Amino acid sequence: MLRSFRSHVLALQQGGTLLRAIHTTPISSGRRLSNRKAELKAQREAEIEAHERAKEELRKLKDTKFLNSLVHPERLFQSTQISQKEAAISSSLAFQSKSGGAMGDAKDFEARLKRKADSGAYAYRIEPADIELITEVAPKATADVGIGHTIMLETINKNRDIQMDIVRRIAALDNANAKAVTKHNVQRAVETFGRSEEDSGSPEVQAAVWTIRINSLEDHLRTNNKDHQNRRTYTKLLHKRAKMLKYLKRESLERYYLCLKQLGLTKGMVEDEILIPKRVE
Repeated sequence: MLRSFRSHVLALQQGGTLLRAIHTTPISSGRRLSNRKAELKAQREAEIEAHERAKEELRKLKDTKFLNSLVHPERLFQSTQISQKEAAISSSLAFQSKSGGAMGDAKDFEARLKRKADSGAYAYRIEPADIELITEVAPKATADVGIGHTIMLETINKNRDIQMDIVRRIAALDNANAKAVTKHNVQRAVETFGRSEEDSGSPEVQAAVWTIRINSLEDHLRTNNKDHQNRRTYTKLLHKRAKMLKYLKRESLERYYLCLKQLGLTKGMVEDEILIPKRVE
């Protein structure tokens, strides 16, 4: 009797332990799953924070006088684009001015649109003095008719303001293509790093020119991440620039570190291993 009672109690204890284990297993598994989710979320947040910190450090590194003086084609062309809304306002104001109303508003709006394409920089190595010569000095010149009479060019002087604006717009860098913008930036690199006006062979100048091309390809690859051919060209330019800067380091440490600072680079960007990036950030 006593033995059967003990065996019955033992069976109940074992069954209770089994039931308790079955009951608590899903709870512990769910707890572990929630902990894992929290760990992954914290890891993602840390990666995002580190990425933003690296972007901010890179932005501060590239905040140099030379890089800020360069012209970016996308920003330049976007600044001169007229939206559909502005075009509609311009056409409506022009219609009102023809009908005799809102003449002042139309002139003010047209003046704002004209300022959009007037950055002060000109393509094809044209200087502001050349524009002044064409727009200010040339219209006042006299022409010999060939029979001994000298007359003023009255037909030009009548619409001189309009013609001056047309000349400025034709020569403006805002209305040039991306190739002309790159040539303008290369000329700025020669002026900044060259030992003379025509010095295009110095290591600093070549590194600056390749930096211009690298920055241009970076802007392109950010929006066209599947352009594998240009990604390979981008990597080749990185290697060329690194090779030229290593040569400059052997020649002069002072010039090397000064060039790195002006180009917004670090020692690791030049001397570490350079791989083909999967994606340009």
